[in-house]
Amino acid sequence: MIDTIAALSTASGPGAIGILRVSGSAVLPIALSVLEKNGSPLTEEYIINQKRTAVFCDFVDANHPLDQIVFFYFPSPNSYTGEDLAEFHLHGNPILLKRGLQILFEKGARPAQKGEFTKRAYLNGKINLSGAEAIGRLIEARSRYELELAQKNVFGEITKLSSKIRSDLISLKAECEAEIDFSTEDLTFESLEERKNRMISLKNLCSKLIKDSERAETLILQSTVVLFGEPNTGKSSLMNLLIGKDRSIISDIPGTTRDYIAEELSLDGIPIRLVDTAGIRETSDNIEQMGIERSKREADSANVKLLLIDASLPFDKSSFLTKHKERLHGSILVANKIDEKHKDWNRDQLEELRNEFELDITEISCKTKIGISQLLELLKTKLTSNDNSEDVVLLEDRQRFHIQKIESNLSEAIRLMEDNAPAEIYIQEINSSLKEIGEVNGHVENEEILGRIFSKFCVGK
Repeated sequence: MIDTIAALSTASGPGAIGILRVSGSAVLPIALSVLEKNGSPLTEEYIINQKRTAVFCDFVDANHPLDQIVFFYFPSPNSYTGEDLAEFHLHGNPILLKRGLQILFEKGARPAQKGEFTKRAYLNGKINLSGAEAIGRLIEARSRYELELAQKNVFGEITKLSSKIRSDLISLKAECEAEIDFSTEDLTFESLEERKNRMISLKNLCSKLIKDSERAETLILQSTVVLFGEPNTGKSSLMNLLIGKDRSIISDIPGTTRDYIAEELSLDGIPIRLVDTAGIRETSDNIEQMGIERSKREADSANVKLLLIDASLPFDKSSFLTKHKERLHGSILVANKIDEKHKDWNRDQLEELRNEFELDITEISCKTKIGISQLLELLKTKLTSNDNSEDVVLLEDRQRFHIQKIESNLSEAIRLMEDNAPAEIYIQEINSSLKEIGEVNGHVENEEILGRIFSKFCVGK
């Protein structure tokens, strides 16, 4: 008997539909005890005949109707978990769903643990471990880029790559074993140089996977965008405009912002931490000076710096460089108040800065919103300049660990070959690599490892 688990599989909070999912050997008896149609209990024969078909019926609580629902029954082994599985589609009122779930517990189910449905799917051979991890990443993806990478893994990218690595390792192992077993026979084997080159190629593939995955992890983490510059250039106005609310205090009085203010937002699916900083100026106010120093540290650690200047004032290139030269490289220079442009405003000096410091330059007005869309596109381009999910595979920490071990084993095998070690010696490194690649997709028995993987999932998945 497989114990039966139940959980809410849709997001908490009000919605049109809430799904209660049940899996295990008691699914059918539980369903028969809570479902009626036209005032009569559903029969086992009816439910089995309607398998994988939507059934409109009543969910009852002690013979009193609780809700009109849509019910699905998926008999083993043709279900997500590989076990008997059912879904009860109720209306999405949280109180209603909580009571419905409680009834299922009263009828013999127990609360599912985090990721337990997917864990059962893995243990029953419905998905491999890489597929299970990809589902977890797909659910939790915080940006379009991360979602695309997770989708690739859900559709088997990791499985295909690990299968190629395994196939190449088996080929190397077979060649080595043939040489060992038939060394006295008059047979032709590949040269040591050819074999070493195959190992180098496979090692380079592992190295590229690791490097690309680390780059991908960097890209999917929240990027910090810092607004900095002198007082009254419009940093706080731009902050409020971008986040869509009055977060920063706006004033003509210099030094209004005395510490940095941070808010989180999403730019077309790119998670951003936007930071408004204290205006950079000379001041005798110790508290303001502390805020300026903190602001400089934020700017120095930012992924992208938006350096604001006031286009309503004359621009002095030499004075500007004295104040900001150390933070110019790679910044976006934002000329604000372009609707109030000074009569002597001239972009020639800005173009000189662009060429000298690899700056991007754009002109905006926070008041009229001129140029804001262009700024956002420029910012998005800056944040995603290396964002190419087509040639990148995202490895989970566990997968990366095993690929790194293979890379290390192959490096050692190559070294042994170069030292003229016999095949009996360096084949051990290939054997170790085969064991590691088996851990990427293969069946892992260690409960601690499985617990770590599936604990990251939400309940009901």
